[in-house]
Amino acid sequence: MARNGFFTGLDIGTSSIKVMVAEYISGEMNVIGVSNVPSTGVKDGIIIDIEAAAQAIKAAVGQAEEKAGITIEKINVGLPANLLQIEPTQGMIPVPSESKEIKDEDVDNVVKSALTKSITPEREVISLVPEEFVVDGFQGIRDPRGMMGTRLEMRGLIYTGPTTILHNLRKTVERAGITVENIIILPLAMTKSVLNEGEREFGATVIDMGGGQTTVASMKSQELQYTNIYTEGGDYITKDISKVLKTSMSMAEALKFNFGQANVAEASSTDTVKVDVVGSDEPVEVTERYLAEIVSARIRHILDRVKQDLERGRLLDLPGGIVLVGGGAIMPGVVEVAQEVFGVNVKLHVPNQVGIRNPMFANVISLVEYVGMMSEVEVIAQNAVAGEELLRRKPVDFSGKETYIPAYNESKTGSPTFEPHAPVSDSYRSKDSDRPKRDYGAKLRGFFGSMFD
Repeated sequence: MARNGFFTGLDIGTSSIKVMVAEYISGEMNVIGVSNVPSTGVKDGIIIDIEAAAQAIKAAVGQAEEKAGITIEKINVGLPANLLQIEPTQGMIPVPSESKEIKDEDVDNVVKSALTKSITPEREVISLVPEEFVVDGFQGIRDPRGMMGTRLEMRGLIYTGPTTILHNLRKTVERAGITVENIIILPLAMTKSVLNEGEREFGATVIDMGGGQTTVASMKSQELQYTNIYTEGGDYITKDISKVLKTSMSMAEALKFNFGQANVAEASSTDTVKVDVVGSDEPVEVTERYLAEIVSARIRHILDRVKQDLERGRLLDLPGGIVLVGGGAIMPGVVEVAQEVFGVNVKLHVPNQVGIRNPMFANVISLVEYVGMMSEVEVIAQNAVAGEELLRRKPVDFSGKETYIPAYNESKTGSPTFEPHAPVSDSYRSKDSDRPKRDYGAKLRGFFGSMFD
Protein backbone atom coordinates (compact mmCIF):
# COMPACT_ATOMS: atom_id res chain seq x y z
CA MET A 1 0.00 0.00 0.00
CA ALA A 2 1.44 3.34 -1.06
CA ARG A 3 2.03 6.11 1.46
CA ASN A 4 0.24 9.39 0.83
CA GLY A 5 2.40 12.44 0.21
CA PHE A 6 4.96 13.92 -2.16
CA PHE A 7 7.92 11.84 -3.31
CA THR A 8 10.94 12.69 -5.45
CA GLY A 9 13.48 10.87 -7.57
CA LEU A 10 16.88 11.89 -8.96
CA ASP A 11 18.46 9.79 -11.72
CA ILE A 12 22.06 10.84 -12.43
CA GLY A 13 22.88 9.36 -15.81
CA THR A 14 25.89 9.69 -18.07
CA SER A 15 23.91 11.46 -20.81
CA SER A 16 21.14 13.17 -18.85
CA ILE A 17 19.97 13.96 -15.34
CA LYS A 18 16.28 13.51 -14.57
CA VAL A 19 14.22 14.68 -11.60
CA MET A 20 10.61 13.71 -10.92
CA VAL A 21 8.09 14.85 -8.33
CA ALA A 22 4.94 12.83 -7.78
CA GLU A 23 2.11 12.76 -5.29
CA TYR A 24 0.52 9.57 -4.01
CA ILE A 25 -3.17 9.91 -3.17
CA SER A 26 -5.10 6.79 -2.12
CA GLY A 27 -2.50 4.53 -3.70
CA GLU A 28 -2.45 6.40 -7.04
CA MET A 29 0.71 8.12 -8.26
CA ASN A 30 0.23 11.49 -9.96
CA VAL A 31 3.29 13.00 -11.65
CA ILE A 32 3.31 16.76 -11.09
CA GLY A 33 6.81 17.70 -12.20
CA VAL A 34 9.62 16.20 -14.26
CA SER A 35 12.82 17.51 -15.83
CA ASN A 36 15.49 16.19 -18.16
CA VAL A 37 18.75 18.13 -18.60
CA PRO A 38 22.09 17.22 -20.21
CA SER A 39 24.50 15.57 -17.78
CA THR A 40 27.92 17.00 -16.94
CA GLY A 41 30.64 15.71 -14.63
CA VAL A 42 29.47 12.10 -14.97
CA LYS A 43 31.20 9.25 -16.81
CA ASP A 44 30.02 5.64 -16.99
CA GLY A 45 27.46 6.42 -14.29
CA ILE A 46 30.15 7.63 -11.84
CA ILE A 47 30.61 11.25 -10.75
CA ILE A 48 34.05 12.47 -11.84
CA ASP A 49 33.53 16.24 -11.39
CA ILE A 50 31.52 17.16 -8.29
CA GLU A 51 31.08 20.84 -9.14
CA ALA A 52 29.96 20.22 -12.74
CA ALA A 53 27.56 17.46 -11.72
CA ALA A 54 26.15 19.60 -8.90
CA GLN A 55 25.34 22.42 -11.33
CA ALA A 56 23.52 20.01 -13.65
CA ILE A 57 21.55 18.57 -10.71
CA LYS A 58 20.67 22.06 -9.55
CA ALA A 59 19.33 22.92 -13.01
CA ALA A 60 17.27 19.70 -13.16
CA VAL A 61 15.84 20.28 -9.69
CA GLY A 62 14.99 23.88 -10.60
CA GLN A 63 13.05 22.83 -13.68
CA ALA A 64 11.12 20.18 -11.74
CA GLU A 65 10.32 22.68 -8.98
CA GLU A 66 9.00 25.19 -11.49
CA LYS A 67 6.70 22.65 -13.12
CA ALA A 68 5.52 21.15 -9.82
CA GLY A 69 5.05 24.49 -8.07
CA ILE A 70 6.90 23.37 -4.93
CA THR A 71 10.38 23.69 -3.45
CA ILE A 72 12.31 20.42 -3.18
CA GLU A 73 14.34 20.20 0.02
CA LYS A 74 14.96 16.44 0.14
CA ILE A 75 15.43 14.02 -2.71
CA ASN A 76 15.73 10.27 -3.23
CA VAL A 77 18.84 9.49 -5.28
CA GLY A 78 19.36 6.46 -7.48
CA LEU A 79 22.62 4.53 -7.13
CA PRO A 80 23.82 2.43 -10.10
CA ALA A 81 24.96 -1.16 -9.66
CA ASN A 82 28.69 -0.32 -9.75
CA LEU A 83 30.48 -2.83 -7.48
CA LEU A 84 27.25 -3.60 -5.62
CA GLN A 85 27.38 -6.55 -3.21
CA ILE A 86 24.43 -8.43 -1.68
CA GLU A 87 24.84 -10.43 1.53
CA PRO A 88 22.35 -12.23 3.80
CA THR A 89 22.12 -11.00 7.38
CA GLN A 90 20.11 -11.62 10.52
CA GLY A 91 19.58 -10.05 13.91
CA MET A 92 17.96 -11.03 17.21
CA ILE A 93 16.89 -9.09 20.31
CA PRO A 94 14.82 -9.79 23.40
CA VAL A 95 11.57 -7.80 23.54
CA PRO A 96 12.18 -5.47 26.51
CA SER A 97 8.72 -3.97 27.11
CA GLU A 98 6.70 -5.15 30.11
CA SER A 99 3.70 -5.92 27.90
CA LYS A 100 5.94 -7.91 25.54
CA GLU A 101 4.21 -6.19 22.64
CA ILE A 102 6.54 -5.49 19.72
CA LYS A 103 6.81 -1.80 18.83
CA ASP A 104 8.54 0.37 16.23
CA GLU A 105 11.65 0.71 18.38
CA ASP A 106 11.97 -3.06 18.62
CA VAL A 107 11.99 -3.34 14.82
CA ASP A 108 14.57 -0.53 14.73
CA ASN A 109 16.74 -2.34 17.28
CA VAL A 110 16.59 -5.74 15.56
CA VAL A 111 17.60 -4.08 12.26
CA LYS A 112 20.53 -2.39 14.00
CA SER A 113 21.58 -5.73 15.48
CA ALA A 114 21.69 -7.10 11.92
CA LEU A 115 23.88 -4.17 10.91
CA THR A 116 26.63 -5.33 13.26
CA LYS A 117 27.73 -7.69 10.49
CA SER A 118 31.38 -7.02 9.71
CA ILE A 119 31.77 -4.65 6.73
CA THR A 120 35.18 -3.76 5.32
CA PRO A 121 36.21 -0.08 5.75
CA GLU A 122 36.10 0.64 2.02
CA ARG A 123 32.43 -0.43 1.81
CA GLU A 124 29.25 1.05 3.24
CA VAL A 125 25.77 -0.32 3.85
CA ILE A 126 23.34 1.26 1.40
CA SER A 127 20.18 -0.57 2.29
CA LEU A 128 18.84 -3.42 4.39
CA VAL A 129 15.70 -5.13 3.10
CA PRO A 130 13.89 -7.29 5.68
CA GLU A 131 12.71 -10.58 4.21
CA GLU A 132 10.98 -12.00 7.25
CA PHE A 133 10.63 -11.61 11.00
CA VAL A 134 10.51 -14.47 13.51
CA VAL A 135 8.64 -14.04 16.80
CA ASP A 136 9.36 -16.74 19.39
CA GLY A 137 10.12 -19.22 16.60
CA PHE A 138 7.09 -18.39 14.41
CA GLN A 139 8.49 -17.65 10.93
CA GLY A 140 7.30 -15.84 7.81
CA ILE A 141 6.05 -12.68 9.56
CA ARG A 142 6.15 -9.55 7.38
CA ASP A 143 5.29 -6.97 10.09
CA PRO A 144 5.70 -8.03 13.74
CA ARG A 145 4.49 -4.78 15.28
CA GLY A 146 1.57 -5.25 17.65
CA MET A 147 2.36 -8.94 18.18
CA MET A 148 3.39 -10.37 21.56
CA GLY A 149 6.65 -12.18 22.09
CA THR A 150 9.82 -12.42 24.12
CA ARG A 151 12.32 -12.81 21.25
CA LEU A 152 12.33 -10.99 17.91
CA GLU A 153 14.49 -12.10 14.98
CA MET A 154 14.90 -10.64 11.51
CA ARG A 155 16.35 -12.14 8.35
CA GLY A 156 17.13 -9.97 5.37
CA LEU A 157 19.60 -8.82 2.74
CA ILE A 158 22.28 -6.15 3.12
CA TYR A 159 23.29 -4.15 0.06
CA THR A 160 26.74 -2.54 0.24
CA GLY A 161 28.68 -0.28 -2.10
CA PRO A 162 32.07 1.48 -2.28
CA THR A 163 32.37 4.25 0.29
CA THR A 164 34.08 6.55 -2.24
CA ILE A 165 31.20 6.40 -4.72
CA LEU A 166 28.61 6.97 -1.99
CA HIS A 167 30.56 9.89 -0.50
CA ASN A 168 30.89 11.59 -3.87
CA LEU A 169 27.20 11.06 -4.57
CA ARG A 170 26.10 12.66 -1.30
CA LYS A 171 28.59 15.50 -1.60
CA THR A 172 27.47 16.33 -5.13
CA VAL A 173 23.77 16.41 -4.24
CA GLU A 174 24.41 18.48 -1.13
CA ARG A 175 26.60 20.83 -3.17
CA ALA A 176 23.51 21.42 -5.30
CA GLY A 177 21.70 22.59 -2.15
CA ILE A 178 19.52 19.49 -1.66
CA THR A 179 19.46 16.98 1.21
CA VAL A 180 19.71 13.30 0.34
CA GLU A 181 16.60 11.66 1.79
CA ASN A 182 17.35 8.08 0.70
CA ILE A 183 19.90 6.40 -1.54
CA ILE A 184 17.99 3.84 -3.58
CA ILE A 185 19.68 1.00 -5.46
CA LEU A 186 18.56 1.50 -9.06
CA PRO A 187 18.55 -2.16 -10.16
CA LEU A 188 16.40 -3.07 -7.14
CA ALA A 189 13.94 -0.25 -7.81
CA MET A 190 13.92 -0.97 -11.54
CA THR A 191 13.12 -4.66 -11.25
CA LYS A 192 10.33 -4.00 -8.77
CA SER A 193 8.83 -1.28 -10.96
CA VAL A 194 9.23 -2.80 -14.41
CA LEU A 195 8.49 -6.48 -13.69
CA ASN A 196 5.04 -7.75 -12.77
CA GLU A 197 4.34 -10.05 -9.82
CA GLY A 198 4.78 -13.27 -11.81
CA GLU A 199 8.05 -12.11 -13.40
CA ARG A 200 9.47 -11.13 -10.01
CA GLU A 201 8.53 -14.50 -8.56
CA PHE A 202 9.51 -16.89 -11.36
CA GLY A 203 12.37 -14.80 -12.69
CA ALA A 204 13.13 -12.22 -15.37
CA THR A 205 15.97 -9.89 -16.42
CA VAL A 206 15.82 -6.13 -16.99
CA ILE A 207 18.37 -4.55 -19.34
CA ASP A 208 18.66 -0.77 -19.05
CA MET A 209 20.31 0.59 -22.20
CA GLY A 210 21.53 4.03 -21.17
CA GLY A 211 23.73 6.56 -22.85
CA GLY A 212 27.04 5.78 -21.19
CA GLN A 213 26.44 2.28 -19.89
CA THR A 214 24.18 -0.76 -19.97
CA THR A 215 22.87 -2.14 -16.69
CA VAL A 216 21.58 -5.68 -16.22
CA ALA A 217 19.52 -6.87 -13.26
CA SER A 218 17.90 -10.28 -12.74
CA MET A 219 15.21 -10.97 -10.14
CA LYS A 220 13.79 -14.29 -8.98
CA SER A 221 11.73 -15.30 -5.94
CA GLN A 222 11.17 -11.57 -5.25
CA GLU A 223 14.92 -11.09 -4.72
CA LEU A 224 17.62 -9.41 -6.77
CA GLN A 225 19.81 -12.28 -7.99
CA TYR A 226 22.36 -10.58 -10.22
CA THR A 227 23.48 -7.12 -11.32
CA ASN A 228 26.20 -5.98 -13.68
CA ILE A 229 27.22 -2.85 -15.54
CA TYR A 230 28.80 -2.67 -18.99
CA THR A 231 30.50 0.61 -19.81
CA GLU A 232 28.99 0.77 -23.28
CA GLY A 233 25.76 2.45 -24.26
CA GLY A 234 24.07 4.72 -26.76
CA ASP A 235 26.95 7.21 -26.73
CA TYR A 236 29.23 4.50 -28.13
CA ILE A 237 26.92 4.11 -31.12
CA THR A 238 27.29 7.83 -31.76
CA LYS A 239 31.07 7.55 -31.51
CA ASP A 240 31.08 4.62 -33.95
CA ILE A 241 29.04 6.57 -36.51
CA SER A 242 31.32 9.58 -36.11
CA LYS A 243 34.49 7.49 -36.55
CA VAL A 244 33.33 5.34 -39.47
CA LEU A 245 31.72 8.18 -41.45
CA LYS A 246 34.37 10.75 -40.43
CA THR A 247 31.75 13.23 -39.29
CA SER A 248 31.24 15.36 -36.19
CA MET A 249 29.67 14.00 -33.01
CA SER A 250 26.69 16.33 -33.39
CA MET A 251 26.06 15.09 -36.92
CA ALA A 252 26.50 11.47 -35.77
CA GLU A 253 23.98 11.99 -32.96
CA ALA A 254 21.48 13.47 -35.40
CA LEU A 255 21.95 10.52 -37.77
CA LYS A 256 21.40 8.05 -34.94
CA PHE A 257 18.32 9.85 -33.68
CA ASN A 258 16.65 10.46 -37.04
CA PHE A 259 17.73 7.49 -39.15
CA GLY A 260 19.10 4.91 -36.69
CA GLN A 261 17.92 1.33 -37.21
CA ALA A 262 19.31 -1.64 -35.27
CA ASN A 263 17.86 -4.32 -37.52
CA VAL A 264 19.84 -4.30 -40.78
CA ALA A 265 17.19 -6.36 -42.58
CA GLU A 266 14.65 -3.57 -42.07
CA ALA A 267 16.89 -0.77 -43.38
CA SER A 268 16.63 0.51 -46.93
CA SER A 269 19.52 -0.15 -49.29
CA THR A 270 18.34 2.57 -51.71
CA ASP A 271 17.32 5.48 -49.47
CA THR A 272 20.26 7.71 -48.63
CA VAL A 273 21.10 10.50 -46.21
CA LYS A 274 23.61 13.31 -46.71
CA VAL A 275 26.51 13.44 -44.24
CA ASP A 276 28.94 16.32 -43.72
CA VAL A 277 32.37 14.68 -43.80
CA VAL A 278 35.52 16.16 -42.31
CA GLY A 279 37.95 17.21 -45.07
CA SER A 280 35.28 17.38 -47.79
CA ASP A 281 33.45 20.45 -49.06
CA GLU A 282 30.54 18.39 -50.34
CA PRO A 283 28.33 16.13 -48.20
CA VAL A 284 28.58 12.40 -48.82
CA GLU A 285 25.51 10.25 -49.40
CA VAL A 286 25.23 7.17 -47.17
CA THR A 287 22.56 4.49 -47.46
CA GLU A 288 20.34 3.80 -44.47
CA ARG A 289 21.44 0.18 -44.63
CA TYR A 290 25.11 1.13 -44.22
CA LEU A 291 24.18 3.31 -41.24
CA ALA A 292 22.20 0.40 -39.79
CA GLU A 293 25.22 -1.88 -40.10
CA ILE A 294 27.26 0.51 -37.95
CA VAL A 295 24.50 0.76 -35.35
CA SER A 296 23.76 -2.96 -35.32
CA ALA A 297 27.41 -3.93 -34.83
CA ARG A 298 27.68 -1.99 -31.56
CA ILE A 299 24.31 -3.14 -30.19
CA ARG A 300 25.10 -6.77 -30.95
CA HIS A 301 28.50 -6.40 -29.31
CA ILE A 302 26.88 -5.09 -26.10
CA LEU A 303 24.14 -7.72 -26.06
CA ASP A 304 26.60 -10.55 -26.80
CA ARG A 305 28.59 -9.60 -23.69
CA VAL A 306 25.40 -9.56 -21.62
CA LYS A 307 24.36 -12.95 -23.02
CA GLN A 308 27.67 -14.58 -22.06
CA ASP A 309 27.33 -13.46 -18.43
CA LEU A 310 23.67 -14.44 -18.19
CA GLU A 311 24.49 -17.89 -19.58
CA ARG A 312 27.35 -18.22 -17.11
CA GLY A 313 24.97 -17.43 -14.25
CA ARG A 314 22.23 -19.69 -15.66
CA LEU A 315 19.87 -16.72 -15.84
CA LEU A 316 19.12 -16.69 -19.56
CA ASP A 317 16.32 -19.24 -19.29
CA LEU A 318 14.27 -17.43 -16.63
CA PRO A 319 10.55 -17.78 -17.52
CA GLY A 320 9.95 -14.02 -17.61
CA GLY A 321 12.50 -13.50 -20.38
CA ILE A 322 14.10 -10.09 -20.89
CA VAL A 323 12.63 -6.61 -20.53
CA LEU A 324 14.37 -3.65 -22.20
CA VAL A 325 14.28 -0.08 -20.86
CA GLY A 326 16.33 3.08 -21.34
CA GLY A 327 16.86 5.58 -24.12
CA GLY A 328 18.98 3.15 -26.14
CA ALA A 329 16.09 0.67 -26.32
CA ILE A 330 13.83 3.14 -28.13
CA MET A 331 15.66 2.84 -31.45
CA PRO A 332 13.76 0.83 -34.08
CA GLY A 333 14.90 -2.77 -34.38
CA VAL A 334 16.53 -3.09 -30.95
CA VAL A 335 13.89 -5.51 -29.63
CA GLU A 336 14.18 -7.70 -32.75
CA VAL A 337 17.99 -7.79 -32.52
CA ALA A 338 17.84 -8.62 -28.80
CA GLN A 339 15.38 -11.43 -29.51
CA GLU A 340 17.77 -12.83 -32.10
CA VAL A 341 20.82 -12.56 -29.84
CA PHE A 342 19.28 -13.99 -26.67
CA GLY A 343 16.91 -16.49 -28.23
CA VAL A 344 14.27 -15.83 -25.54
CA ASN A 345 11.19 -13.63 -25.24
CA VAL A 346 12.16 -9.93 -25.27
CA LYS A 347 9.84 -6.96 -24.77
CA LEU A 348 10.17 -3.20 -24.46
CA HIS A 349 8.83 -1.62 -21.27
CA VAL A 350 6.96 1.64 -21.82
CA PRO A 351 5.91 3.50 -18.62
CA ASN A 352 2.18 4.09 -18.36
CA GLN A 353 2.40 7.51 -16.68
CA VAL A 354 0.61 10.13 -18.79
CA GLY A 355 2.99 12.43 -20.66
CA ILE A 356 6.20 10.49 -19.95
CA ARG A 357 5.48 7.24 -21.74
CA ASN A 358 9.08 6.84 -22.76
CA PRO A 359 11.51 4.07 -21.69
CA MET A 360 14.18 6.70 -20.98
CA PHE A 361 12.18 7.82 -17.91
CA ALA A 362 11.88 4.29 -16.48
CA ASN A 363 14.73 4.80 -13.98
CA VAL A 364 13.45 7.98 -12.34
CA ILE A 365 9.88 6.64 -12.30
CA SER A 366 11.06 3.45 -10.58
CA LEU A 367 12.82 5.51 -7.87
CA VAL A 368 9.65 7.40 -6.98
CA GLU A 369 7.54 4.25 -7.10
CA TYR A 370 9.99 2.37 -4.89
CA VAL A 371 10.01 5.06 -2.19
CA GLY A 372 6.28 5.64 -2.40
CA MET A 373 5.52 1.93 -2.04
CA MET A 374 7.89 1.27 0.89
CA SER A 375 6.09 -0.34 3.82
CA GLU A 376 6.34 1.16 7.30
CA VAL A 377 8.69 -1.65 8.32
CA GLU A 378 10.94 -0.96 5.31
CA VAL A 379 10.96 2.75 6.21
CA ILE A 380 12.04 1.91 9.77
CA ALA A 381 14.80 -0.34 8.40
CA GLN A 382 16.05 2.32 5.98
CA ASN A 383 16.05 4.97 8.70
CA ALA A 384 18.03 2.62 10.94
CA VAL A 385 20.63 2.16 8.18
CA ALA A 386 20.83 5.93 7.62
CA GLY A 387 21.24 6.55 11.35
CA GLU A 388 23.99 3.99 11.79
CA GLU A 389 25.94 5.27 8.78
CA LEU A 390 25.59 8.85 10.01
CA LEU A 391 27.30 7.89 13.27
CA ARG A 392 30.16 6.24 11.33
CA ARG A 393 31.02 9.13 9.05
CA LYS A 394 31.53 12.86 9.34
CA PRO A 395 28.84 14.96 7.65
CA VAL A 396 29.76 16.75 4.46
CA ASP A 397 30.78 20.29 5.36
CA PHE A 398 30.55 23.34 3.14
CA SER A 399 31.69 26.70 4.39
CA GLY A 400 28.88 29.10 5.08
CA LYS A 401 26.26 26.40 4.66
CA GLU A 402 24.52 24.22 7.21
CA THR A 403 24.67 20.47 6.76
CA TYR A 404 21.52 18.43 7.36
CA ILE A 405 21.92 16.03 10.27
CA PRO A 406 18.92 14.05 11.62
CA ALA A 407 18.33 14.98 15.26
CA TYR A 408 18.52 12.32 17.91
CA ASN A 409 17.96 12.24 21.66
CA GLU A 410 19.70 10.28 24.34
CA SER A 411 17.52 7.48 25.66
CA LYS A 412 17.43 6.46 29.28
CA THR A 413 19.92 3.74 28.48
CA GLY A 414 22.37 6.29 27.09
CA SER A 415 22.20 5.05 23.48
CA PRO A 416 21.08 7.40 20.70
CA THR A 417 17.48 6.95 19.55
CA PHE A 418 16.51 8.67 16.33
CA GLU A 419 13.38 10.75 16.26
CA PRO A 420 10.72 9.59 13.78
CA HIS A 421 10.91 11.39 10.47
CA ALA A 422 8.32 14.07 9.79
CA PRO A 423 5.58 13.23 7.26
CA VAL A 424 6.94 13.16 3.74
CA SER A 425 4.78 16.07 2.67
CA ASP A 426 6.53 18.26 5.25
CA SER A 427 9.76 17.93 3.26
CA TYR A 428 8.34 20.12 0.55
CA ARG A 429 6.84 23.58 0.85
CA SER A 430 4.90 25.67 -1.62
CA LYS A 431 6.93 28.33 -3.39
CA ASP A 432 4.14 30.80 -2.62
CA SER A 433 2.38 29.99 0.65
CA ASP A 434 -0.17 32.78 0.09
CA ARG A 435 -1.13 31.52 -3.35
CA PRO A 436 -4.33 29.42 -3.44
CA LYS A 437 -3.70 25.80 -4.28
CA ARG A 438 -4.36 25.08 -7.92
CA ASP A 439 -6.61 22.33 -9.09
CA TYR A 440 -4.36 19.29 -9.73
CA GLY A 441 -6.09 18.53 -12.99
CA ALA A 442 -5.25 21.99 -14.30
CA LYS A 443 -1.71 21.71 -12.94
CA LEU A 444 -1.16 18.41 -14.72
CA ARG A 445 -2.54 19.72 -17.99
CA GLY A 446 -0.27 22.78 -17.82
CA PHE A 447 2.73 20.70 -16.84
CA PHE A 448 2.38 18.08 -19.56
CA GLY A 449 1.76 20.75 -22.13
CA SER A 450 5.13 22.38 -21.45
CA MET A 451 7.21 19.47 -20.16
CA PHE A 452 9.29 18.98 -23.28
CA ASP A 453 9.53 22.65 -24.28
